[in-house]
Amino acid sequence: MPTDKGRELVAEMRDVFASSSLVIAAEYRGVDVAHMTGLRQVLRSNGARFKIVKNTFARIAADEAGKPELKQNMIGPIGFVVTDGDPAAAAKALVKYATDNSLPVNVVGGMLASDVLTSERILDLAKLPSKEELIAKLLGSMNSPITGLVTVLSGPVRALATVLQRHVDNLQKGAAA
Repeated sequence: MPTDKGRELVAEMRDVFASSSLVIAAEYRGVDVAHMTGLRQVLRSNGARFKIVKNTFARIAADEAGKPELKQNMIGPIGFVVTDGDPAAAAKALVKYATDNSLPVNVVGGMLASDVLTSERILDLAKLPSKEELIAKLLGSMNSPITGLVTVLSGPVRALATVLQRHVDNLQKGAAA
């Protein structure tokens, strides 16, 4: 049975698992303290956290949070990247920091909402464009037909204005001659 401190950790992790839209389980064996601090700072700036807790406590917390599927990833030294913000940003931050610093961080698996993710799907999630980029692309594709329509509709008015301006210029040349 866990001690009082253990119960507090289980309760904290239960709340974290229950409230997080994305949970990534990752092996962190071989990562030194400086790089772990850097990883945590990068994750925090992207709205995510890296939590490390004993697997026994994490298994209990996963059951209590209603996410027992997470237990299959809890083998060896595992840390959890958790976020209730943009899942792609958190996954991207983890993968980018690990590859940029040649860290031996191994993504084991995770959960996105209630979907179980393999390590391959998490790496695919990390390759997705950010939410802002996707919104910009969507707005650009929505704006393109409107811009074309405005250009087509303004063509006859522009042509009429050009004809009238040339007529005025010809009248002024005729009056000057």
